[in-house]
Amino acid sequence: MESGLTSGRCGRARPAPHLLPALLAVLLAAGCGGPPAPGDRTSADGTPPPAAAAGATPAAATEMTGIDLLFLSMMAGHTEQTLEIVRLVRDRLTDGELRTLVAAVEVTETDELETARTWLAQAGRSARADDHAGHGTGPDQLARLRDAPPPHLDTVLIEVLSAHQQAAADLARAHLAAGTDERVRDLARRVEQSRSAQVALLAAARPSI
Repeated sequence: MESGLTSGRCGRARPAPHLLPALLAVLLAAGCGGPPAPGDRTSADGTPPPAAAAGATPAAATEMTGIDLLFLSMMAGHTEQTLEIVRLVRDRLTDGELRTLVAAVEVTETDELETARTWLAQAGRSARADDHAGHGTGPDQLARLRDAPPPHLDTVLIEVLSAHQQAAADLARAHLAAGTDERVRDLARRVEQSRSAQVALLAAARPSI
């Protein structure tokens, strides 16, 4: 059965060329297709970019309910961990498409983290580590990434990042049903879409057993 991969050196699997359009779709959906034109405050998926959303009517951020603030706090903690994963692997990955995806994740989630922190600060609250406890990637998985030898790092990243981003998508999907602030729900919608797309791409890049 074809796995959607081509073989690289040392038998390591790498995404086939037909996965590139999917990768580009992820980048565009995540708002990484470049800055908006003057007067255009929408991203490629039709939603306001994070920077624009963060700057909109800041006083209204204090009207967010506890569930909105909890989501932002949990999302900030999860995103901080995503960026830790990126730092562990970005200079060691051997597959070019995975490097491109990781770079896009870093840019997108850095912006989202700034948005979450800004809204939390406007509401007089900061992200708390305990809000994120039990929802992220454990120390053992981070150690796997840190210690993975070069021939296996790409595969380990696919496994760890897939689970990590699926958790973010699940968290965002839950907030879409429970949240009250439309700006936070819009952020959750974009998080759910981008993380789900990333998980699908990583699944296509997963080596067959």
